Amino acid sequence: MNMQSAKLELIKMIADIQSEELLDKIRQFLKETETSPLTPSLSREETGLLLKINEGLPEEVQLRYNELLAKLTSETITEPERQELLELPPRVEAKNAERLQYLVELAQLWSTTVDEAMDRLGIKPPPIIQ
Repeated sequence: MNMQSAKLELIKMIADIQSEELLDKIRQFLKETETSPLTPSLSREETGLLLKINEGLPEEVQLRYNELLAKLTSETITEPERQELLELPPRVEAKNAERLQYLVELAQLWSTTVDEAMDRLGIKPPPIIQ
């Protein structure tokens, strides 16, 4: 596997990453490959956008959200927890909108559509709820 293929595979793998430790390792890898004159690399702008696209909610917020959803599903949620759960979707939606904006910028940088950029990155759209 050549370096470009390895980078594309790495980009696909990090599409849903929310671990700060792993993101730090990815940043370091991308920084190292940018400085190597023998390997093609992502531009600084591409790297920055990819890192922003992959930033999720803070881990503790995501874990709490998942916990509250599980309690809601199992019907063990308390009224204060229900109120807390109602406050989280706007944060989740704001983060998703922010990530989508970065994805639009990346698609423009690549002179392609958002759908094509998502396909290149291995990002699947969420299922439609009916």
